[in-house]
Amino acid sequence: MAMPTVSKTIFNSSIKLARAPFDLALGALGGSDSQAKHLLDRAEAGARSATGALFADPELREQGRAGRLATKERERADELREKAEVEERRAEKRQARVSEAAEEAATEARRKAEQDKRNAEKRRREREARAKKAEAKKKDKTKQNAAEAKRAATKAEKAAQLQKLEAKEESIEAKEEAAATEREAERLAKAAETAKQERKDGAGS
Repeated sequence: MAMPTVSKTIFNSSIKLARAPFDLALGALGGSDSQAKHLLDRAEAGARSATGALFADPELREQGRAGRLATKERERADELREKAEVEERRAEKRQARVSEAAEEAATEARRKAEQDKRNAEKRRREREARAKKAEAKKKDKTKQNAAEAKRAATKAEKAAQLQKLEAKEESIEAKEEAAATEREAERLAKAAETAKQERKDGAGS
């Protein structure tokens, strides 16, 4: 037999009265979706089911069954929400690690780029220094070669002038020798002519 309406009303009021302090406390503590709230819901559903079975009241039994199902659904929803929050926190941590790693990688890339830039600038300065040194050495060598060529030309010119002077002196000496030889020949010719004339004169006397 079903529970009388008056008794059912008293039962419902008793249930509400019994859990009112707990609901107020949970509401004040922000635990409206907490495990304690679910325990209260399951207790209420159990009480309704037990009372419905005791009084053969299908309405109470259905209320108890519906309450248990609703409580399970809320618990399931809470579990999923908690899992989602856990996954979200994990994702945030992973994202933070990824962001940190990316920032570190970017910092390292900037540092390496700056180092490469400094190294390239150093190599450029070294190349320019070597090029300037080679150019200066080339100029010094050119000046040295020019000086040596000038000295060689001066030496050659002096040697040519000396040879010319020696040739001139040799020519003068040759002319003097030729003149002396010619004078000696004339002297000898005159002497021979004189001797011949003397022989003729001696033979005629």
